[in-house]
Amino acid sequence: MVAYCRPARIAVAIAVLAVAATLGADRVFAQTADQLFDDRTLQEVRLFLHSRDLEALRAHYDANMYYPVDVVWNGVRVTTAGVRVRGLASRNAAKPSLLLDFDRYIRGQTFLGLTELALDNLVTDPSGIREAVSMALFNRMGQPAPRESFTRLYINDVYHGAYALVEAVNLNFLARVGFGADGYLFEKVYAGQFHGEYLRSLASYAALFDARAREYESDSILFGPIRELFEEANEKVDGVWRDHVSTYLDVEQFMTHVAVETFLSEEDGVLGFAGMANFYLYRPAGGPHRLIAWDKDSTFERIDSSIFLRANENEVFRRALSLEALRAQYLGALEQSARSAALGGWLEGEIVRLAAVVSAAVHDDPVKPYSNDQHDAAVAFLIQFARQRPAFVLGEVAAARAAR
Repeated sequence: MVAYCRPARIAVAIAVLAVAATLGADRVFAQTADQLFDDRTLQEVRLFLHSRDLEALRAHYDANMYYPVDVVWNGVRVTTAGVRVRGLASRNAAKPSLLLDFDRYIRGQTFLGLTELALDNLVTDPSGIREAVSMALFNRMGQPAPRESFTRLYINDVYHGAYALVEAVNLNFLARVGFGADGYLFEKVYAGQFHGEYLRSLASYAALFDARAREYESDSILFGPIRELFEEANEKVDGVWRDHVSTYLDVEQFMTHVAVETFLSEEDGVLGFAGMANFYLYRPAGGPHRLIAWDKDSTFERIDSSIFLRANENEVFRRALSLEALRAQYLGALEQSARSAALGGWLEGEIVRLAAVVSAAVHDDPVKPYSNDQHDAAVAFLIQFARQRPAFVLGEVAAARAAR
């Protein structure tokens, strides 16, 4: 029996096949953000900008100046987006970290539904994969974290090295992880060391937390609840401390977030060496703040770092840890992180898998600030970490429980 097709449908099918033949079938059917962030595949992203603008971007790498750029990936081209240098310690002229802002010059323009995309230059991490592995563990632990994949980056058709493609934490991200689009979002930025102490002025918190949603509202609406969070958290711990702080902070989620960072031996996070760093705060309308992981290239510092490293330096965490139930929450999340990482060799498997995706691009990278041998040694250390860290953490958790 011969199936009957209407002529219009036949015409559409022929047109689709013709496009597929021209661009390649994968380029027709694989043009989604999920494909862009597929960390099983080494992507290829090409940027095109005027040579004069590229020269200026390099010369002013320490400024947040935008320049027009065309972006091409997998047959998709976005014209006249904005590009600027991003980052703090990772800023340099030779291989700058970049932020792509797709509607900077054309209102409403998106790329695969994204309004922004971060390109991490991987210069502070010789392995190239610490952040991606860390974000995978945050996700595995049920914590909100950006998606990440790897790419060969070409600028004006010249290979510019291996980069990570990092999902921006913005309204698109909030919608994807199930957070309300009507909430408030803040990036923790560095404005001097801050260990969770109470600061009286709204301006002090405005300097520490950069509003990334509803930013045109008044300072009292934006930063008042943040000030109240730290005011309550700095009170003497008593029978109502947890209830009062929980009005402004999801304390259980806070303890779990810090536990994941601690398992990963994070040097520059909530309990960082220079104070609280590298996270976003999300506040739903009328609800408590939650933490979102960000910038995890300072993880995997030491296999034997203590589970209480710098615990007494943070005013919020120190007080929370003094309450038996929250201490149990923290130790339980540490134990879960360790067991989850070790289960079936998951953490080691992620390290080996991601290194296999990106290592060739790193080896070919002409501007990376480390050698191929240093890259290979850094990956080998991560594998050693994956094999030894879970047992070390479980031992410390057991000792901490026994000591009570």
